[in-house]
Amino acid sequence: MQSMLAAVIVGGSLLVGAPSSRALDPATVTGDLLIDAKGEVEIYYNGRKLVLKGERGNGQHFVVKVPERAYKAGDAIVLHVRSPVVYRAIVAAINLTGKAGQIAIKKSDWRYLGEEQDARKITAAQIEASQTLPVAASPDPNGEAERDKLGILPESQGGSEWVKTEKQSNGWYCVGFVLTPEMLKTPIPVHP
Repeated sequence: MQSMLAAVIVGGSLLVGAPSSRALDPATVTGDLLIDAKGEVEIYYNGRKLVLKGERGNGQHFVVKVPERAYKAGDAIVLHVRSPVVYRAIVAAINLTGKAGQIAIKKSDWRYLGEEQDARKITAAQIEASQTLPVAASPDPNGEAERDKLGILPESQGGSEWVKTEKQSNGWYCVGFVLTPEMLKTPIPVHP
């Protein structure tokens, strides 16, 4: 009887097959990517440059709400930045659809990826392999005001942290982050 049961279990698993890696991925989330940066910025999502409309700023600030899209673990967000100004601060978050919360991007999530890089070719694996973290930053008053207008939660409420490069480069450089299952599973509640 036991050998017959074992044969049925083995046969059933052969028919069903091993679970796909997709089934092991956490659920996809949808939301708006929010970015406030001091300087010029191009945004790349999994190697594709996002064409943006409605970005605003005061000539030194780049402020944008990337329209709603799906995000999953392993997605790579790369910013191609040129910031020859004093403060050089960057902050980003993902505001989930339906007031489901906000995914905060912490300093430990970001990686500095170097100067003169082709942002289209930077992969999630390259970001994860980078050991160079940006440093903590402080925004100017305009940056803080724009953060509030975008709805990025303050650090005091567990929100995203401001970052900048350690090297004060005046040229173009890349920074980025990869969404992890932990980030997707632990959004911060957004209160109306």
